[in-house]
Amino acid sequence: MNILNSKPVAETLAVLHEKAAADHQDRQAARQQAANQGKPFEHAWATAYMAVGAEEGRLLHLLARVARSKNIVEFGCSYGISTIYLAAAAKANGGRLITTDIEPTKIAGARQNIDEAGLLDVVTLLEGNALETLATVEGEIDFLFLDGAKELYLPVFELLEDKLAAGAIIIADNADKAETHPLVNRLAADTDRFSTTHLFEGRAFIAYSTH
Repeated sequence: MNILNSKPVAETLAVLHEKAAADHQDRQAARQQAANQGKPFEHAWATAYMAVGAEEGRLLHLLARVARSKNIVEFGCSYGISTIYLAAAAKANGGRLITTDIEPTKIAGARQNIDEAGLLDVVTLLEGNALETLATVEGEIDFLFLDGAKELYLPVFELLEDKLAAGAIIIADNADKAETHPLVNRLAADTDRFSTTHLFEGRAFIAYSTH
C-alpha cells in the first residue's frame, strides 16, 4: 500500500493544503492593504504556513522513495506539510526523518499534524536554531530538504556536508530567492561532485551527490 494515499495521510494533507492556501490569501490581502495605506507589510513568519504545494510535495515523496532514502533531514518544517510527504517515504523505506524549526508554535502544530497523519513514530522534531539542533544529527544523510530561513541554506548545508552519503539528494525550496544563491551557486559549480537542475520555474533546486 502507498502510505501517501492512506486515509490518515491523505486527509491530513488535504486539510493542511486548504489551510495553507487560505493563509496565503490572507497574507496577500494584508500585503495589498498595507500597500494601499502606504505602510510596510509586517510578515507574520511565526505563524505563516510557508508550505510546499501538493505538486512539489509529491515530488519530494517520489524522489525519496525512488532513492530508498532512510535517513532524511529537513531544515524548516513549518506546520509539517513537507514533513508528512517525506515521512511517508521514510516509513515506506524503513527509515526515519529528522526535522527542525525555530518557532515553538510551528513545532507544536507540526507534531499534532504529523501525529494525525499516523507518522509521528518515524519523525524526530527538534526545536531551535538549526545550526545547533542539526549539529546533533548522527549517521549518513541520504536526503536533505532545505526550506527554512533562506540565508541559512549554505551554513546548514556546510554543517551537514560531511555527513552526506554517496548518492545523497539535496533539494532547496524557494531557490529563486537571492538569499539561497550562495548554496545554489556552490553546488552548481561543483560539477565533479553534484549533478543539478531547477524545477517549478526555478523555485526548486535539486542536486544529486555522485560520490
